[in-house]
Amino acid sequence: MGLLGFSGKHLKKTLSKGNLFSAISTAIAQRILSRSRQKWEQARAESEAALLSQISAYEVGRGAGKLLKGWLRFQHPRLNLAQAEGALLPLLTAMDAEDHLPQEQALSRFIVSKTLFSIEGFKLTHCRYESYQQAALERLRKNPEQRTLTRSEVFQGRVFLPEDIIATTHRMLLLLDNGRMADYLQPFLETGPLNDDADHMARLIAMTFQADDDTLGTAINTWFQSYCDFKIDESHQQELWVNTSVNAVSGGLPAQVGWDLLGRAGKHFFSSNPKR
Repeated sequence: MGLLGFSGKHLKKTLSKGNLFSAISTAIAQRILSRSRQKWEQARAESEAALLSQISAYEVGRGAGKLLKGWLRFQHPRLNLAQAEGALLPLLTAMDAEDHLPQEQALSRFIVSKTLFSIEGFKLTHCRYESYQQAALERLRKNPEQRTLTRSEVFQGRVFLPEDIIATTHRMLLLLDNGRMADYLQPFLETGPLNDDADHMARLIAMTFQADDDTLGTAINTWFQSYCDFKIDESHQQELWVNTSVNAVSGGLPAQVGWDLLGRAGKHFFSSNPKR
């Protein structure tokens, strides 16, 4: 028996008839990705407000976590989890001294959870970030309209506005500043990575934190154009990947290449799904 329970002969025969499958799959993928790309092209052509409506609170939260993690590592190059938590707990205490509403306290804990998540990464065992995520959930559920809120919804940041996450992160940076914040943020803005959405969101938070009233508009516009370019380029890359994958399994590429990619996909599928 071959991949996914089919004999190699049967699977090859099926894939040899894949021209129609290739055409349909490619058309669907291109339509979806084209719509995504058009969304960002339209946002760039219209205004910053059009773009801000597309921004995910989840990605802004991840960006806040990356930015705060970078600051903690700037302070402690060999930062470990205990040191990170030791710096974040007094920060929460200081935030709570000004924030009395459960929603406000929940937002601070959401950002702390994203900072620890950025440091820890995902693990099957209990992670420290989950404690702060749970603390955020408990505070949010004090609102009768949010009693059925789930952990997943809090993880995604669906109850928070992106602009509130940015403003709260600014306050955290002010409380953490010991006179060296500018020494961290300027190199971060000049050489910080821009590999994914979270990197771009971290850059937005840093730029708007440093900007004054006279330069804020220019800073946002600069970031706005860069992020739109990133999203449009990302859609092109995704379209190329989809087209290559479809061609590989439907005969659009040389047979050996297609079978090699298909075999690797099968091995990856089984290796990433352990027996239960």
